[in-house]
Amino acid sequence: MSTTYTPASHKPEKLLTGFISVRAPELKHIWASLQGTTSASEVASKFGRPSGSGLKTNHVEDSLRFLNAVDLVESPTGDVLDTVERINDRHFEGLPFEARLLYHCNQQGSRQSHFADIHRALLSEGSRTVEAGRDNIRTILKRETDYDFSWTDEKIDMWVTLTEQLGLITETEDGLVLSPCRALMYDALALAPTTSTEDPDYDDLTVDDGEAQQMLNWINDNLFTIYEARTGTPKIHPAIADVLRNMAEDGVVDLSAPGDSQNEVKLPPENLNDDSRGNRQDVTYVSVHSKPNETAYQYPLDQLLTH
Repeated sequence: MSTTYTPASHKPEKLLTGFISVRAPELKHIWASLQGTTSASEVASKFGRPSGSGLKTNHVEDSLRFLNAVDLVESPTGDVLDTVERINDRHFEGLPFEARLLYHCNQQGSRQSHFADIHRALLSEGSRTVEAGRDNIRTILKRETDYDFSWTDEKIDMWVTLTEQLGLITETEDGLVLSPCRALMYDALALAPTTSTEDPDYDDLTVDDGEAQQMLNWINDNLFTIYEARTGTPKIHPAIADVLRNMAEDGVVDLSAPGDSQNEVKLPPENLNDDSRGNRQDVTYVSVHSKPNETAYQYPLDQLLTH
């Protein structure tokens, strides 16, 4: 089995955000249940929902097709609604499903790149939160992206629901909070290459003086948006800076910049009213220590299971 990333075959053309019934808990459980080649009918019987008219399985079929669309499963017979098996599960072996799914969504090209572009577009506002009304989000997406389809409420709802379950954003009464959960940020830093000569891997979760710009560039391009501005010296977005600052206060990461260092990134201050060039922290190196066994460092789906 290859440890390199391999695109799935016979992928559906349906937009990722068009899978409006897809939910992260079902994706995670269905993907984890696949051990070798499995008949789709077996998966459907296991995860279907009983009803008065029989077992409802449409959501299972949509989940299998979505997993196929993002290169997590494929079918030996060419139809994931016939037989299905996991692929790429040795690529970043051990990486939690939530981070793995986001990575796979970010590897999709052409029109499917819209899934990753939503997060980039929302962060282009420069705020920690954006107003969650779908009309407001649609306005941002129409301004910041260029796709040949309409940003319907259903597409936006699908993205918000799925990415909130994965720990990328949080929807509150005050809007969409764009800060990822600490579990996701931790795994992103642990996965990212620490120098220009390294490849990403999830073998050693601790990092000693990794090159900050190298690590954050990779996360920005492969998992979720990191920067508010990337020209010149990259500036970390306030929503991302908050998480890094919290993790540093927890002693989970160290953010450092020796006096003679180069290739730094800029961390804006907590109070954005003081955000001027002289008040931004230089970060050249990132060290990552062991993750504490605390709720704050769990993914949302794991928190649901333990509370």
